[in-house]
Amino acid sequence: MICTSTTSYRRRKWQIISPPSLADSTDPSPLLASLSRELQIPPLIARLLLNRGITDAATAFAFLDPKFKDLPTPSLLPNINVAADRIAAAVRNQEKITLYGDYDVDGITGTAMLWHTLTAASANVHTYIPHRVDEGYGLNCDAIQTAIDNGTNLLITIDCGCSALEPIALARRHHIDVIVSDHHEFAPALPDANFIVHPRLPGFTPYPNPDLCGAGVAFKLAWAVAQKLCNAERVNDVYRNLLLEFTALTALGTIADVVPLTGENRILVKHGLAQLARTRLPGLKALIVAAGYHNGEGGKKLDTTAVGFTLAPRINAAGRMGHANEAVELLTTATGQRATDIATQLEAQNKSRQATERKMVDTAKQQLRDLYSISPSEPDAPLDLPHCIVLTHDSFHAGVVGIVASRIVDTHHRPTFVLASDGSPTNVAVHAHGSARSIPGFQLHLAIEHCRDLLTSGGGHAMAGGIKLPLANLAEFRTRIDEFAALHLSEEQLIPALPVDGTITLDECTTRTIALLEKLEPFGRGNPKPRFILEDVRISAPPRRVGATGAHLQLTIAVGPHVHRCIAFKMGALEPQLPVGTHLRLVVEPKLDHYLNTPRVDLQIIDLARMDDEPFDI
Repeated sequence: MICTSTTSYRRRKWQIISPPSLADSTDPSPLLASLSRELQIPPLIARLLLNRGITDAATAFAFLDPKFKDLPTPSLLPNINVAADRIAAAVRNQEKITLYGDYDVDGITGTAMLWHTLTAASANVHTYIPHRVDEGYGLNCDAIQTAIDNGTNLLITIDCGCSALEPIALARRHHIDVIVSDHHEFAPALPDANFIVHPRLPGFTPYPNPDLCGAGVAFKLAWAVAQKLCNAERVNDVYRNLLLEFTALTALGTIADVVPLTGENRILVKHGLAQLARTRLPGLKALIVAAGYHNGEGGKKLDTTAVGFTLAPRINAAGRMGHANEAVELLTTATGQRATDIATQLEAQNKSRQATERKMVDTAKQQLRDLYSISPSEPDAPLDLPHCIVLTHDSFHAGVVGIVASRIVDTHHRPTFVLASDGSPTNVAVHAHGSARSIPGFQLHLAIEHCRDLLTSGGGHAMAGGIKLPLANLAEFRTRIDEFAALHLSEEQLIPALPVDGTITLDECTTRTIALLEKLEPFGRGNPKPRFILEDVRISAPPRRVGATGAHLQLTIAVGPHVHRCIAFKMGALEPQLPVGTHLRLVVEPKLDHYLNTPRVDLQIIDLARMDDEPFDI
């Protein structure tokens, strides 16, 4: 089923998910009935499982109750055994080990895990995180020269390195052994590292979970190193306790990097979120307290939303607004007052980031209007935009460009590059550098590779990437990347889709049924929050604008004898167009709220449309 909604200036397709494991001609009814009967769950919940590719009771039980014992053994990860042997030898010989991590949550948490693992064995270990603005993503030759000068014997990368050919070649020429642990896409040639630990390494038996993030790879490497240091498959209590703590750090990286929360990732995040609530790592505890989640204050739960929108941005803020070294210190050596001070500083940096982001988004929107002649009266209208948007400005903060790119994608549903620059386009020595975000169906790393000859550096994966190029090449890059996007994106793909799990009725919104939705957590990519279409509901009471500025909308809806209150965030402007008696179709997320310790069903409106599909004026 496809219908469109125009609550904003762009259309969104409501698409009912088809079970991925069934052929189009297969009737799902027998499977739904079987799952419902064997699991003793309502058909609505059975449909959700089927939509996630779960067709039998055994798989359903594993999904609903993910267990540690189902984690793949680290030895299945390509090159991990030989890499762990080399690391253990370096520990025993007191060689100088440098952990070279990326400056985002994925790299920071992975670096912290390996630091704790090696420090527990009294290793000679140090960390190096590049400066996001001054050095950019990944390894660079200046940083390698620093490692050469300080006597590094073994360099281990975390969440970077698989495309760093020149820096790794420099390290090897100076007799530094290099172990790459990464999950990003490869360049056409592999770097000359001693060992590359990567879930999709060419030439090896595929790892059961190709979607490990950088922190996930680091977790498995830390586990393998612990086994080598203990000379046993079962590690001692010190490392067992550390590995349990690492599940919390892995969950942070996995959620922040937006990899699919299925299979092994689901197990790690499910147990990692539980560990997060009881962590003994002083810095992590300080971060949680600073974010207002200590002991479930205010009824707030440490779930994927809390991590993605509260904890992860604070960790990222260090690298965006200053240097990620502080975040690494928070998760490694910081204790007591120092941990509290860093957590407080990250809070301040995150607020600064938010203010900077708002200014940059305004500038980006103005540049869009200037470049593409968008009407000031309809600033968000998807008019004659290119297939790929490229924006650059000398006021852009290089640490925030990725977030702004995401905001532009959210508004216009086009792959978007947002670049920071200085100087003028006639000065070939001046560069623009920044981040890109994509839309489903457009392989961003392939687009970047298509323009490789125009770039100083660049890389990424399907949905995110980064580039650096001379400003003199900007116009040609803008033209060529748009031509590539035009060839690889259909008009249909440029209309954002809103996947829904099916339809629901108000009489199905019982506390028992909606409580069962929590069994499907953690939600995220690959396992989205359940959303349903409510057909032909009637507004039965005057709508109310709520919130400090009236930005949100509270609706009372009715179908027959059933009446329910709903909340629609950021839709307050629609209030004059929704008189009592209006008939709507809604997309809703049902949730269970425990108001005054009494469970009740809340319906959050994600999108809405009139029954006649007449668009709203906003």
